[in-house]
Parts: sequence; C-alpha cells; structure tokens
Amino acid sequence: MKTNEGIAVKKRGAFVVVAALTIGGSAACASGQAATNPVLPSGTAKITIDGSDLPVTHAVHCAPAEQAFTTITTGDGAAGTTMMVSNAGKLTVEYVRIRNLNGFSGDYNRGLGGEGATVGLSGATYQITGVARGYGPGSPSPTTAPFSIKLSC
Repeated sequence: MKTNEGIAVKKRGAFVVVAALTIGGSAACASGQAATNPVLPSGTAKITIDGSDLPVTHAVHCAPAEQAFTTITTGDGAAGTTMMVSNAGKLTVEYVRIRNLNGFSGDYNRGLGGEGATVGLSGATYQITGVARGYGPGSPSPTTAPFSIKLSC
C-alpha cells in the first residue's frame, strides 16, 4: 500500500509541475503577442528610415482602392511618404516615395529592379518594408536606405 501511495503522490506532483509549466508558458506567449500587436490605431504611422525610428505621425490618408490599387500618403508635401499597393491577387508594393524624412529623399519602384519591397496587411494595418534609392543628408552622391513603414488606414 505504501508503494502505491508514493506512486500516486509522485504522479500528482508531476501533474502539478506540468500544469504549472503549461500555464506559465501560455501566459508568456500571450504577453508576447500583446507586446507585438500588429495593429495600429487608425490614421497612425510608424516609419523607420535607414535604422532611425521617426516620431509617430497621425497624418495618414488612404485613398479608396481604384480598380486594384490603393494609394497611401503620410505626412505632408514637405516631408512624408506616398505609396501605391496593388490589391490584384497577392498584395504587391508598386512604389514608395520618401520625401525629406530624416534628411533622406528617395524611392522604390517595383518595375526598376533593385532590392524588392514587401507588404503585409493585418486588418487595416499595412507593414511595408524595402530599400529606397535616393539622396541622404549632406551627400551629393546617390545612396540607398532601408525603410519600414507601418500604418493604419
């Protein structure tokens, strides 16, 4: 009898340990998801140019899709971005224009080769990344700059 009771206690103890690890692991995953939430508030954009995070902007305009294209702008005429995303089939970045952000002005164009750009969509939040060719601060020579634009329409 004592042997069976010892086994029952060991099994119960093992069950408690497994349950605790499962609950702890689930909580860790859930908290990680909250920290990396892919959705932004409507009308908000987070932009990174050449590794530098820019201040969050609330000047976002998404033009209604005309046929298979959506045009998105951030900022204003002096400093910001203009993008066109194709909605025909798989989402595709057609172009990204960057105007005077962190001293960089340049663009990415799908048809001109170079490094590609990618786009993802979660709800109304777009994540667009790529490499733009243009001119940086104080440099008369052409350069490239990686960009990441996360915005919500």
